[in-house]
Amino acid sequence: MMTTSVVVDYALENLGPCLRLVDAQHLLPVIHRAMPGWRLIPCEPQQQAPDICVWRHPDGFWQEAPALPDGMLLDTPVGTACSVIADVTGAYLHGHPQLIGIHCGAVEINNQLVIFPDSHRAGKSTLTAAFAAAGCRVFGDDVLALNSSGEGIALGVAPRLRLPLPETLAPEFHQFVANHLGPHDDRYGYLALSDQQQAQHGSKSPLGGVLLIDRDTTLTAPQLVPLQPGDGLWQLLQQNFAEHESDQTLIERFLPLLQRLPCFLLRYRDAYEAAQWLTAQWADTSLPAKRMHPADSEELTSATSTAVGNQQVALEENDKRCWQACKAAYEFPLGDELFVIAKEGGAIHRLNVTSRAVWALLEHEALSIDEITDTLVAFFAGANRESVERDISHLLGQLVHAGLVQTVPG
Repeated sequence: MMTTSVVVDYALENLGPCLRLVDAQHLLPVIHRAMPGWRLIPCEPQQQAPDICVWRHPDGFWQEAPALPDGMLLDTPVGTACSVIADVTGAYLHGHPQLIGIHCGAVEINNQLVIFPDSHRAGKSTLTAAFAAAGCRVFGDDVLALNSSGEGIALGVAPRLRLPLPETLAPEFHQFVANHLGPHDDRYGYLALSDQQQAQHGSKSPLGGVLLIDRDTTLTAPQLVPLQPGDGLWQLLQQNFAEHESDQTLIERFLPLLQRLPCFLLRYRDAYEAAQWLTAQWADTSLPAKRMHPADSEELTSATSTAVGNQQVALEENDKRCWQACKAAYEFPLGDELFVIAKEGGAIHRLNVTSRAVWALLEHEALSIDEITDTLVAFFAGANRESVERDISHLLGQLVHAGLVQTVPG
């Protein structure tokens, strides 16, 4: 006897019909609890199947979506919910091109959003949950949408933690997670937070600062280090969802945001301790106004510390050729730094305070390694000539590789 499959289509606010479940309605409560601020609502059956479809499978669930054209077998309801949420998030950002999607954690402190872009294994999801435990409202632990007004927009997805939690985390945080653990399996668990602890889909809050995060088990107390705004811009450029936008378009959209936002490095050993400490620090309304002071003119910053790329290329230090800056397609100053696009449609290159000075010299006249070194040694009192010459040979090698400088007859 043949049985008829149960097919139900669902819609999301600001997205419309987007998901079809086939004999998989028992998955719905898990998805609801994983994204409590963005509810799936049954809708009229669609003549054309929604882009995201999930079928019951003997070994779990089978999912197909634009990002999974060949389909994928998922073994647990929580794992399937993770996959569905990733796909509906992508669909939402694709359908709202005026927004920028950022891979980051985002929490509201003192009525402003503090965001921490994704950094490999730095623990942004754990830190987001720790901020929730410290009394902050969560806007997301993985994705945040930004509008042109500099506001962050919550999607309504609960923080997801990798399980089991490390035993080294504070006992108070372990207890908080145990008290708020929602749907979970052996690998991941979503937190079940109240409306006061988690922002609903579409909730907005102005950006107040950017945190780069560094977990260091050797620290005895959290540290907050002011950074140049370029550090925040560079990280956001690496962590956006706008795969089809040019670097020029992205920097033009991010630059106005970062020109007015402070950027810090948060170094910490324990996420819960750091969240409590930073929440108290940020309660001081003067903190977001603090800026990194320009580099001391008496000290030479390494020309290659934040130069144009990671390419390990250098000119010979005895290279006698003269070099001149190519005409750049676009230049974007930010603080003491400069972001340059060499040609239309090209990649972004970041010049720090010293490499920006070299760039300015080469825009004015053609110079050799020796001549650039003489100028910098004269300007930076006490700088070691051998070290400066080595830095300049590396910097020029990178500028050549990036197509930013060219030789001219000596």
